[in-house]
Amino acid sequence: MTDTGTVNVCDHGAAGDGVTMDTSALQSAIDSCAESGGGMVLVPAGTYLTGTINLKSNMELHLRAGATLRGSPNPDDYNADDVFPENPTFSSERVSGAHLVIAYCAENVAITGQGTIDGGSSQFFEPLPPDWSGPGNFPIKDWRPGQMVFFCRCRQVAVRDVSLLNAPYWTLFLLGCDDVQIRGVRIVNPPQTANGDGIDIDCCANVTVSDCIVRSGDDSITLRGNTKVLGRQKPCENVVVTNCVLSSPCNAIRVGVGDGLIRNCSFSNIVITDSRTGINMVCRYSDRVPVGTSIENIHFSQFTMDVILPLQVIVGAGASEAAGIRDVTFSAFRVRAQAGFYVGGNPGLPIQRIRLHDWDLLLSGGAENCVLVDAVPYPYPIAGHPGTEGRPALPCAVYGTHLDDVSIRGFRVRWADDLSAVWRDGLVFEHVSELTLTGLDLRQPQLDAGAALRCRDVDGVCVTGSRAASGTTTFLQMEQSPPNARVHCIGSDLTAAGRAWESDVEVYEAGVTGSVGLVAEPV
Repeated sequence: MTDTGTVNVCDHGAAGDGVTMDTSALQSAIDSCAESGGGMVLVPAGTYLTGTINLKSNMELHLRAGATLRGSPNPDDYNADDVFPENPTFSSERVSGAHLVIAYCAENVAITGQGTIDGGSSQFFEPLPPDWSGPGNFPIKDWRPGQMVFFCRCRQVAVRDVSLLNAPYWTLFLLGCDDVQIRGVRIVNPPQTANGDGIDIDCCANVTVSDCIVRSGDDSITLRGNTKVLGRQKPCENVVVTNCVLSSPCNAIRVGVGDGLIRNCSFSNIVITDSRTGINMVCRYSDRVPVGTSIENIHFSQFTMDVILPLQVIVGAGASEAAGIRDVTFSAFRVRAQAGFYVGGNPGLPIQRIRLHDWDLLLSGGAENCVLVDAVPYPYPIAGHPGTEGRPALPCAVYGTHLDDVSIRGFRVRWADDLSAVWRDGLVFEHVSELTLTGLDLRQPQLDAGAALRCRDVDGVCVTGSRAASGTTTFLQMEQSPPNARVHCIGSDLTAAGRAWESDVEVYEAGVTGSVGLVAEPV
């Protein structure tokens, strides 16, 4: 330890030549720093071949520019699976409980600098065939480490400015931590990396993630409430993610894993490109989860997306009443996509108070799988990620079902010229109560069929200040309405519509310009 409280790993025998095993030297420097009351462990430029290292309290691991910690290919160089009780292994994903960097029950612990942590993932995967094309993962060899950098039950955590590359599984995992700052981190995993997540935040509180670039092989950033792994109840709460650029062959953002609680979180100023799904939110995604996650008060704003599927927000089959989705807002979205998105609660467990505000959605192309085009109602639940990888595609820009108190405001849908035959309607809602639509600007995708807005079994519809785009056939189609359904159309310009509405219940209108509507007898 120098007078300045800095320990240089080279003073403890680290070679940094990429050949010598430096695990012992690195750990010796860390232990020396801890024994002296804390400080900085300095890693100069060089390549340090290493197995597991354990960080301690009151310590900053500082990787200078040009410094790389590279993971060993040898399983014997890593920690045992039972290194601590909360260490998960997932046999179904063929992953061990080994990690490259661990901090367990530490306080005031940081990884900083312009250097790199490289998991050497290619050492644990078979290569793909030379003629391989399309989606898929590298085949896994007999063994691979788990999460590359793992903070478990830590407080006052910081990860700043480093590059985290080639993780063989999840890259940066935080479980049961408090007061976390992740800033300026670059994460890059090959897109063919099985389970190659970027940042996983599980049962953590008071977390900020900012100014990061994440190119992951699986979910780029996740919020999880997996209390089973943590071993106790602890909400995932008060998380802020901002100013990030994300891409993933799976979900750029995923919210909801386990049976816990995720609440009071914000995502803003996010750019998502080269991704299958922009945002995936689900309470119960698997039969392995008995109850499902409770998700509430989550807000997304200022998003730019170029993806296949923009959103998927679902409660999930079999979720119990302890789970659910409530108070979620998606505002200021600029989206290019190729598939419509699904927002769905369950019968008896609707999604409550969801907001889609200030959207410009451009849809092009589309899948050729038209199984859902003529399905009324759509089968429940809609499996997988509709409209991707050959799956049945939704024939509309937005499909919402089993919802309570929905607000859509300032929502514009534009249709490109190269649309597939799958498209039929603009927005479709089924089994919804209290649907408020303000400032719509849309038409149906095909000029000879469909409606701009189709509602089935919807109680309480109010359309205000909206506009039928050129080429609209029928702007509002009301079907299978309950006898006491209330439908209002106020202050809207529907002159471009061939018919303002076709409804099986009375439509109360005021200040509407354009063609008259048709109120038909209920079927």
